[in-house]
Amino acid sequence: MLESKRLGPTPTSPQDGDRETLVGLYFRDASRYELLTDEAERRLSRKLNTCYRVISAALDLPEETPRTYRTSIGALDSSVCQLPVRPRRALRLATACRRKLIQSNLRLAVHIARRYSQHGIPMSDLIQDANVGLIKAAERFDPSRGFKFSTYAYWWISEEVKRCLQRGNRVVHTPENVVDEIRQLQKASLRMHQSLGRTPSQAELAREMEASPSRISELRALALREVSTELPLVQDGSVTLGDSLAGEEQAVPEHSMAQRDNRRALQSMFDKLTDREQAILSRRYGLGLPAPETLQVISDDMGISRERVRQIEKLALKKLQTLFDDPDEVFGA
Repeated sequence: MLESKRLGPTPTSPQDGDRETLVGLYFRDASRYELLTDEAERRLSRKLNTCYRVISAALDLPEETPRTYRTSIGALDSSVCQLPVRPRRALRLATACRRKLIQSNLRLAVHIARRYSQHGIPMSDLIQDANVGLIKAAERFDPSRGFKFSTYAYWWISEEVKRCLQRGNRVVHTPENVVDEIRQLQKASLRMHQSLGRTPSQAELAREMEASPSRISELRALALREVSTELPLVQDGSVTLGDSLAGEEQAVPEHSMAQRDNRRALQSMFDKLTDREQAILSRRYGLGLPAPETLQVISDDMGISRERVRQIEKLALKKLQTLFDDPDEVFGA
């Protein structure tokens, strides 16, 4: 196990600038967990090996199945309650040992993350991805092989941190396979620029990468850096990009409430009409429709004459005029 003095500044003594930051709080919390000694790690490995063997036997897993948390515990699914007492105890002990492995190696994750702190990525993001790698290592660690966990975890932590660097300082997370495609596109574009003496076209890049032009366009868009809406547009920062992107016609709450009240009033008026009168008025004035309909369209659809449609419309409006003061204002006539 790496000694704490080889891991750079320990979490017990963060730099003064970090004390009140999120990273400083993480250092303080991580300092509660001590590093495992060689003997303590060997005892933990023996416990894990026994737990995996008991669980594998209870689940009748093949002999060649790796004895790891991922394969043993992951095979349980929803059958935990059906296990006998001994395998259930083994499950609880294995979970506790896995947690111990992770907690006692948090300093190792911080040590590896700090090695890449000069690449423009926030330290909190690097530590977060380093911890993801640490968790993956704990779930894939096979204690029966005799390796030290810290040696095994070093590779997984480093790989996750490198993936963080590949993604860059992006607000929106980009899947790893897309990041790889973007890198291939950038390499192909640079190579073709050097050979052609000019910027390659989208079609040329598509042929080079054996992809469709639309995919090349999509990858180019994904490769662009995000721009924060808090980006200042003037020197004093009083106007931001988000201010300039505000919609010209923003719906205010009063407008929405007024529309709701109008719909309720209209429905109250329509309740006084017959179904046929409601249908004809709604279609003539385009209520709930993309556009008003003509007398001929309504006549053909309802199987009555144009004159009869006009008469029903006139009678319905007269009925509303008797009950309400100004129907023309409601229908926009």
